[in-house]
Amino acid sequence: MSLLNMTIKPLNRFEQASRSVHQDILLELLNLAVWAPNHKLREPWRFIYLDQESGRKLNCLRDEPAAHLIIVNELNSVPSRQAEDTAATFCLIQNFQILAWQHSLAVNITFPEWKYDNKVREKLKVTDKEHIVAVLELGYVRTEDIIGNWKMNKKMNIN
Repeated sequence: MSLLNMTIKPLNRFEQASRSVHQDILLELLNLAVWAPNHKLREPWRFIYLDQESGRKLNCLRDEPAAHLIIVNELNSVPSRQAEDTAATFCLIQNFQILAWQHSLAVNITFPEWKYDNKVREKLKVTDKEHIVAVLELGYVRTEDIIGNWKMNKKMNIN
């Protein structure tokens, strides 16, 4: 199965497999995904991992995904650097999404309203010198869904 013959679809288009997403696989994927273009290699990001149980305690995340990965960036007072950092972070997210798909891990990129809520930010330990860029909802999809998607794309010659 090749990524060239697949369409990467969001998690909500598939039924989730009942598997938890462990931090070790996420660390492996993030170590590769951070090779995103970033001027002067500032790497302004950090990550907050929440499994389902932690997410329930926070009381603002959806229950369905097996895990959430919150992407936080440092704020930069220079507007051009802030724009570069945000662009690099979205390149990292795209890299992560592609790498995750190779492991049957689907990723929904979300921008919830609560990312601006100071009480939630405090619980997540997001400082005043940081901002939440995006929240990734993560879950393994059933292998038969992926194979069916791949076969359908192959049949239609979609690359």
